[in-house]
Order: sequence, then C-alpha cells, then structure tokens
Amino acid sequence: MANYLLILLLSLSVLSAQKNDSRKNMRLMMKWKLTEYLDLNENQAEKFFPRMNSHEKEMKIINNEIKNLKDELDEYILTGSSTKRKNNSVLEQIRNLEQNKVNLRFDYLNSVDDILNPSQVSKLLIFENKFRRSLKDQIKSEMDLNQKNKKYNYSR
Repeated sequence: MANYLLILLLSLSVLSAQKNDSRKNMRLMMKWKLTEYLDLNENQAEKFFPRMNSHEKEMKIINNEIKNLKDELDEYILTGSSTKRKNNSVLEQIRNLEQNKVNLRFDYLNSVDDILNPSQVSKLLIFENKFRRSLKDQIKSEMDLNQKNKKYNYSR
C-alpha cells in the first residue's frame, strides 16, 4: 500500500512538473515568435522584454483578482446567498478591474514607443491574438489527426 502511495505521489509531482515545463516552454516559444514577428534587434530586446515582463506581472495580478471575485460569485450561488446587492457589488468590481486591464494595456503600448518603432508597436498590439489563433489551429490539427488515427487505427 505504501508503494502505491509513493508511486501516486511521484506521478503527481511529475505531472505537475510537466505542466510547469509546458508553461515555460510555451512562454519561451511566445517570446521567440514575438522577437521574430517584431523583428527585434538585440538592443531592443534587452530593453523591451523587462518592460513586457513587468506588464505581464501587473496583468496577472488583476486577472487573479477577477478570478477571486468570480469565485466569490460562484460561492454565493452554491450557498444560495446570492442577492442583487452582492451581485451588483462584485460585478462593479469586475467591471473596474476589466477597465484597469484595458488602461494598463494601452499604457504599456505607449510605454514601449521609446523602444519600438510605430510599426512594431502596431504588430505588438495584434501579436497576442495571432499567436493564440495559431496555437488553437495547431491543437485543432493535432486533434483532427488523432481522431483520424483512432478511426483508421494507425496507432499500431
């Protein structure tokens, strides 16, 4: 029994590490693609990425606050304590945080205009959506391929 628990714990820690590794790999790939897409030179990259990292940290804080508020709403629903007043209060807080995200995004874009040229700033604005769409397309293609392999039993 102890062996099974040990194996289970090791498996869970490996899965957790893989998840963290895949996030790190995704982040590295995103930075590589962004560097390529913006055609950053070394000097620009040295100045740009610390600013980008700072912006992402600020956005992460706001996103966590929004997540916590949504969890709070969910708790109201689960406990049956949801009221119009509570809901409106939480919704207003979420609206303010979402507005803060928009403001923060445009402040960030304005803050990099001393590093990037106007074309690069424009590309930066649209990069995230292009990158996400590309990832979705890749995942969809892999899923379609996996479905075909299962259908025709190519995995043998």
